[in-house]
Amino acid sequence: MMNTRIGKVPLSLLASAIVTVTSTGEASAGTIEEIVVTAEKRSASIQDVPLAVSAIRGDDIGSGKIAGVNDVTLRTPNVNFTQFNLGEPRLYVRGIGNSSDSAASDPAVGVFIDDIYIGRTGGSGFDLIDLQRIEVLKGPQGTLYGKNTNGGAINMITRRPTYENSMDFSFTAGNQGLYQAQALLNGGLTDSVAGRISIARKQRDGFEENVLRPADVSVESALNNSPIIGNSSLSSGGRLGDRDNVVMRAQLLFDLSEETELLLGADYSKDQSNGSCNHLQNLSAGGPTAPLWQNAIDGLSPRYSRDKRTCATQYDVTQQREARGVSARFEHNLGWADLLSISAWRASDIATLDDLTGIPLTDITVPYSTPENVINGVEENASQFSQEFRLSGGNDRIDWITGVFYMQEDVDRAEEFYTRYNVALQSLGLAAEGDVLFLQDNTTTTTALYGQADWNINDNWMLTYGLRWSRDKKEIRQDAQDLLGTGFPTGVPLILPAFAQAVQGAQDWDQITQRASVNYRFGEDALLYLTYSEGFKSGAFPSQANTAANAVKTVDPELVKNVEAGLKSSWFDNRLLFNVAYYDSRYDDMQIFELTPTLLLVLNNAQATSRGFETTLDFAATDRLAFRAAYSSGRARFDEYVTPGGDDRSGNWLPWAPDKSGALDMDYNLPLASGGMLAVNVNYAWKGESFATSSNADITHLDAYGIWGASITWTSSDDSLSLRAWGKNLGDEDQTVSLVVDPTGITSEKYMDPRTYGITVSKTFF
Repeated sequence: MMNTRIGKVPLSLLASAIVTVTSTGEASAGTIEEIVVTAEKRSASIQDVPLAVSAIRGDDIGSGKIAGVNDVTLRTPNVNFTQFNLGEPRLYVRGIGNSSDSAASDPAVGVFIDDIYIGRTGGSGFDLIDLQRIEVLKGPQGTLYGKNTNGGAINMITRRPTYENSMDFSFTAGNQGLYQAQALLNGGLTDSVAGRISIARKQRDGFEENVLRPADVSVESALNNSPIIGNSSLSSGGRLGDRDNVVMRAQLLFDLSEETELLLGADYSKDQSNGSCNHLQNLSAGGPTAPLWQNAIDGLSPRYSRDKRTCATQYDVTQQREARGVSARFEHNLGWADLLSISAWRASDIATLDDLTGIPLTDITVPYSTPENVINGVEENASQFSQEFRLSGGNDRIDWITGVFYMQEDVDRAEEFYTRYNVALQSLGLAAEGDVLFLQDNTTTTTALYGQADWNINDNWMLTYGLRWSRDKKEIRQDAQDLLGTGFPTGVPLILPAFAQAVQGAQDWDQITQRASVNYRFGEDALLYLTYSEGFKSGAFPSQANTAANAVKTVDPELVKNVEAGLKSSWFDNRLLFNVAYYDSRYDDMQIFELTPTLLLVLNNAQATSRGFETTLDFAATDRLAFRAAYSSGRARFDEYVTPGGDDRSGNWLPWAPDKSGALDMDYNLPLASGGMLAVNVNYAWKGESFATSSNADITHLDAYGIWGASITWTSSDDSLSLRAWGKNLGDEDQTVSLVVDPTGITSEKYMDPRTYGITVSKTFF
């Protein structure tokens, strides 16, 4: 059958880095097992890949292990994750990311599932189940990927159906009411058809608490015209941040002939939470408003001041997300080349309600009441269709790949802000009460042609050249409405009068980008490479525009030129692997989205450079003990950036871009007299200090932190039963994962999950 053919990998395919990790940090007979790179039914060692690639094997994915994208970033130096809410996860690679929530803006770091690009970041935050591997690629990707990405890519590869019948079940119980069940069924349906289905359900209590008391509420809102926030029922306090998730995936593999196969897939995920807390910090930075903020907090439950994971919102905040997709992957051997077709449809629906100040509503008539309240509600519906065709082939000297990509994405986004300002802030020209609604309906059409060829000059030297043409067209309809109808001044962040009517805009951008590299191999133990690559991210329309003219005005496209040089080497009969890479990425017109001190949400362009080095070390100390270490040191800074308000931030750190980060893993395997195995893992992830905003103000400084994790697993002699005790964030770090600077100068913050632990039982029935 087609899925049994293995041949030589054209190195042009390696940048797609479909990495199968047969072992990470494990040893056999005192040597490090090979990490295999596979693409188009061909394979090669990851040590032959002229690219900085981080990989996580499927066995390391699951409850208490790598359970979500945030866990991936903790284990991968120079990659960071923040989350404003369930619908707005944000990824940064080598300091490069994008926090824009516009329906007409693209992420800088792409997320793919089985080579299928996920256009909206909110559609990619689902729990990870039944994956064969996860790969993280750093720097621009384009000459081998259907959708171009500037900062990097995270590709999740699912396990395919096989003809071997199997049924697996696992159950997890942990602290904070954690329960998770996962089931998997796989096998042959006929001699030429195999199927696989997996499902997981997870429930967990919240780590945060709404300490609201009835006496705290003296003002209630009456939002009769509100389509999103509405007359949200009064919260009665209690736990927040709970999770109720379900993930399902089904696949059918058809071996149509010796040369042809078809893989059909469908997946569905649903996440629900009763919301999360925003906790006020840095009150002393509030200047004249500091005493007012402090007075408001002093009137709350004493627990608010003692515990960062608290709030006192009177709204029933909530978060919901659904994502689903279907795909068809068709592969055919033409003899002279391999043809691949990937057809996919995906959709996501997101609804969130956040209290950004997290305290009861202020009385706008009292001069010394709480300065302000901001309630934010979002409803977003997105869908996309993509089609990609690839041809690949080669001989002893030339390996090549070429492809065409098409995608249409439709995003309908509505975002509402309800605001209240006391008498002191009303004197600045702000409306005492505001309720504004921003509507965006955007269609993005992407087309691309790409190709790459590798010339194997001899056994030592190889040259690579790739070329890509990209075109993005965006058509948008925007409106800004004053729901209270009180006229100017309207609510924040609209401020100016509402639009007289909805406005429409359209713009297209195209760009040619290229990649070139030269590689030199020293025998079988070392590879030197030097690569130049370019990336392109199209321009964007802003969200929350204050005027109709600004709503149809775009920011410039983002371009990047990246140089990377690296060494991959094996020592002492493959007991030690040492890899190091240096990178230098220069960004023209980097897109920056942030809240200004004048209460505007703006999308700007800046110039920036990110450079540094990354290194990994794998060491098989004995046939039982193995270590893996990874470290990065870099510098991601603005070269030129002046805000619309005239603040020169040139030389500042890029947001969420620590200069240093690292990760350590230790595995020890102890064979038991019974024939079973006892495996111990200890892991540590460390991120250096950074800043949450481009201002680099002291209140946005984020301290360095380290996260410990550990597990001990017993496996039966026939590998059919395992029992695993695990713990994550054992030091109970409360590192900030979201920080918003309020216009008064204080901050509103959220924090990572605290210490978690549990037990997972897994059973294979056949």
